[in-house]
Formats: sequence, structure tokens, C-alpha cells
Amino acid sequence: MRVLHTSDWHLGKKLEGQSRILEQKLFINALETVIKEENIDLILLAGDIYDTYNPSAEAEKLFFDSIKQLSLNGEVGIIIIPGNHDNPQRLTAVSHLAKDYGVIIYDSAFQEINIGKYGTLNIYNSVPGGIFIEKNNKKIYIYNLPFPSEATLNETFDDVKFNTRIKEILEEGVRYNNENIPSVVMTHIYVAGSMGEGEVALELGGSRAISTSDLPDVDYIALGHVHKPMCFANKKAYYCGSPIEYRVTENKFDKKVFVVDILKDSTTVKEIPLENYKPIREYDVIGADEAINKSLELIDKNEWIYLNVELEEPLTNSVIRKIKSNKNILEIVPIVKIKSKEIEVTNYNEQTLEEAFIEFYKEETMGLPPNDNITKLFLEILEEGESNETN
Repeated sequence: MRVLHTSDWHLGKKLEGQSRILEQKLFINALETVIKEENIDLILLAGDIYDTYNPSAEAEKLFFDSIKQLSLNGEVGIIIIPGNHDNPQRLTAVSHLAKDYGVIIYDSAFQEINIGKYGTLNIYNSVPGGIFIEKNNKKIYIYNLPFPSEATLNETFDDVKFNTRIKEILEEGVRYNNENIPSVVMTHIYVAGSMGEGEVALELGGSRAISTSDLPDVDYIALGHVHKPMCFANKKAYYCGSPIEYRVTENKFDKKVFVVDILKDSTTVKEIPLENYKPIREYDVIGADEAINKSLELIDKNEWIYLNVELEEPLTNSVIRKIKSNKNILEIVPIVKIKSKEIEVTNYNEQTLEEAFIEFYKEETMGLPPNDNITKLFLEILEEGESNETN
């Protein structure tokens, strides 16, 4: 079966208050072209369809229009799982209408989809979280796990056992396939080694990441959650990434979707590059005059712009207005050079190390004191360092 893997649309997302809806519409149009040219049977949309739990009416309309457009009025099947940004109830609000267009939307883990016709898809068997699909005499089994949390799994687990539980869930899901047909997993998770792109990896210090060894052995794993395209070849696991740039750090890699030919024990992946409709760029200048000139130079550029301005004194309002005449400038980032001066050094010898750390922390955070856990961690690191020196 020929599958298109996409994810992390983040419909409705803004950049410094600027709408990205036009770029997202252009992406949907381009995706329709890919679907037609590549003769796609099935689309896997691996979560984070919306950018917020309560999307705008404009974002919802774009989603509704998109699934109709991309399904080619029911000729191409679409399977959707919610990501951590999605409100599953908002996604599934159109499920009764989506069925005629071959669209299946999960709202929870372990959900059993009704057997029957979905556009040109025949769901001939259904298990908790999984569906057996037949189309044009081709069969495939897909196990779907939305973004896993205690709430979505309806379970309580400690962080140490999180990856163990996810491994169990995925393996149990794959075991439902007792037919000699290809197995696919679609889920919205962090895989260790994918941190740092897309979502900021702060969730419990990254303890909610799973290892590649926790992933099951199947014919393809469609991942969502990370905005950079990535491949874990030994597990046939792929992040296709977000379709357009959503942060300035995302201009370091190309955007793409994957077209996957899935056969039993044989998978071929084709990368389809996507056009960057309005890149996010940073420019560095020195002084007000250079900032104004750079703004005018870029005024006809189809770019979102962050302008870093090195200054010895603040910009005046009139200068800011001249720079901002370029409506694509998202933010003027002042980099102020501080003239050298004598700095009074605190005599930390009169304080305990704990008191000195607290004072230093408050200086760096504009008066906000560290919480007990941060202070405790500092003292533990300090004690460990002293222990190593003694040894």
C-alpha cells in the first residue's frame, strides 16, 4: 500500500502574533498535488493538527476543508491521531461527516473503530487501537497511539516506568496482527535522540522519551512530535517533521513529507521536499543607521525577519518606526554594548556557599529565588565535586 506520512501541521499557529494561515493553505494545496502525482492510497497524520487546545474558527475551517480536499472526496483514506497540542473532541467533532470522505479520527488510546466502509477504505476488522484496512485488493494493519500521558492512557505511572509501559502498549498493539499482512505503527512521542527540535524537551527533563529499543519491529513507524525530519533506520521509524518553519531554528533543515511503499518485510521511503513559502531569517546589524538600511533593503523580501541590532544606546521611537516600516520584521532585538566600568565584587567568603548561590541565582533571574529542588541539586553537585577531588 502506498502511504503518505505527514504530521505537526499546527494549524492556526502564529509567529510573534503574525498569522501563518496563508502558508498553511499553500502547503495543503501542495500536498494535494503530491497525493495525486504519487497515487497515494492512505494518509497518516501523526498528531498536532492544531497549535492550541482551543483552535480558532479559522484554523478549524482550514482543517475541515483540508481533509475533504486531501481525501479527493473519499478516494484517499486519512487516519488521524491527536498530539499533545490537540483537543481530541475538537478533532472528532466532524467524524460523522468525515467517514464518507474516508477519514478516521482517533480521540483516545485503545479506541475501537467501527467496522465498515470509509470512503474507498474497507475496515474489515478492528481491535483496541488498531484497524485492518483493505483497499484495491491490498491489506495493511495499523496500530495507533495518540500522545501518551496519564490522562490519555487513563493510567498512573511513575516516570521511570514510562518507557517500559509505552513499549508494552506498542508490542501488545502489534500482536493483534495475526495475518500475514504489513504492520504499521503511528504514534506521537519523543524518541531518545530526537530531542531539541520542534517541541522543547523540558517535559520532566526528557524522562518521557523512549529509546529506539522500546519500539516494536514492524514494517513502518510513523512518528509525530518533532519538527525536524529524522530517521531511525534500524526500526524503520520516521519523523517527517512540521511542514513549514515555525521557529527561526527550523531554517537549518529542509521541510518534507514521506511517501512510503509498504509491503510485508519490504518498505521503501521516498522523501518529498516542500516549498518554504516564507522563510524565517535573522540578520545582524550594528547601529541605528545600518538597521534602517537593512530594513529598507529587505522590504520586498518574502521573509519573516528577526533583526538583531548591536547598540551603544537605546533606539529612539522614530528609528523604530522607520525600521518597522518593513512589515515583515517580527522583532527588533537590541544587543546593548555596556561600556567597561569597575564592578564591585561581593565577598562571598562571608557567606555560606548556599547563601552565595541563592544570591547569584536572584541576580540572574531579576530577584526570583531558586526553589528548594534547585538549591538541593546545586548542593548535591557541589558535594559530588568535592568528593571527586578528595578521591
